[in-house]
Amino acid sequence: MADDPSPPNEPPRGIPKGMRVERSGSAKRAVSRLTLFLKKREIPDAVASEKGSGAVGLKGQLPRLEPAKKLEKPGKPVDAGWGEAEVAQHGPRMVLWALALVVPVLAIVTAFVLITDERPETSFASELNFNFNLVEEDNLDLSGPTAWFEEDPHASYVGAIDILDRLNQSGEVAHEVFRRQDFAMEEISNHGLGWNSEFMTADPRTFKWTVADTNNVGFLVLEGLRRDQSVFRSYFVDSSEGLRMDWAASTGWGEVPPADLSSALEKREVMIRCTLDKQPHFDSKVDGSRSWFLIILPGSEKQLWGFAPAGSPLDRDLLELFNFGKFILDREQDVRVAVQVGKGEGTLKENQVEIIELLAGEWVLP
Repeated sequence: MADDPSPPNEPPRGIPKGMRVERSGSAKRAVSRLTLFLKKREIPDAVASEKGSGAVGLKGQLPRLEPAKKLEKPGKPVDAGWGEAEVAQHGPRMVLWALALVVPVLAIVTAFVLITDERPETSFASELNFNFNLVEEDNLDLSGPTAWFEEDPHASYVGAIDILDRLNQSGEVAHEVFRRQDFAMEEISNHGLGWNSEFMTADPRTFKWTVADTNNVGFLVLEGLRRDQSVFRSYFVDSSEGLRMDWAASTGWGEVPPADLSSALEKREVMIRCTLDKQPHFDSKVDGSRSWFLIILPGSEKQLWGFAPAGSPLDRDLLELFNFGKFILDREQDVRVAVQVGKGEGTLKENQVEIIELLAGEWVLP
């Protein structure tokens, strides 16, 4: 034989070192494959060959030292800075942190300045003892219907408390405490005082004060509790004799008692003090000529329905009390009014009346 066969443990010629040939018979050709074991043996060989390469020159080392020089900090070795981002990358992050801290502070300061600068131009209710948030004295208009209160609020405050204390005293009803004294005394002698429990005046902090006006008449409202824990709402008006309680407004007086209203309307129109409420669903599409309001009489659980001609000046005046059509203001509910009511024309139920006239947007009459 011309050529000697290869030893059985050595691979045939032309086969790389580390490869072996498996023979699977005449149906399959010889296939060489690299096993995982032999592949692991090649990795150290490659590393060894890389170590055997020549040393890196000085010029080759300089580019590698440039990034390390940038990370070098005083008192800190370069090795301690490995893995840190470059200083230039911290710039945007510091700006974001600064904005996150400064913007909320500026917003708070701006809101505080706006709140402290806003001062109401008129006097309104206050639940504190005597803080009505009046405007500065230089800008105070002392010619309006509430000028008597704005000139000396303390005197009005003390005077109202004094009237309640005098009414708490036993015996005959104190004189010179009521507005329209003769009328009030006559009604009291016929129908009673209008309340059965004393006013609690020991702690003025429990009072709620309101200053308002209607029909060019200014009044002071004091709300609190009686001895039996019932709520009172008393009206005080300035007069030529001084501060007086409006007894009719404080008791919700009407020309007839609520129980006799239906029978009285059969004969004539009647003036009543009541609380009105208005909701859009009170009106009916079937009868679009009427604008309906819910009427609640003081001291009565009976509810009435009153209507005004839809779109009439009276209807517009009533709707204005509830801020209808005003998107800026909140819609009012349970508005106190003094109105003239009548039986009305057409087919109406027993609990339905017609509102003839709006006398006052509160319970104080001129």
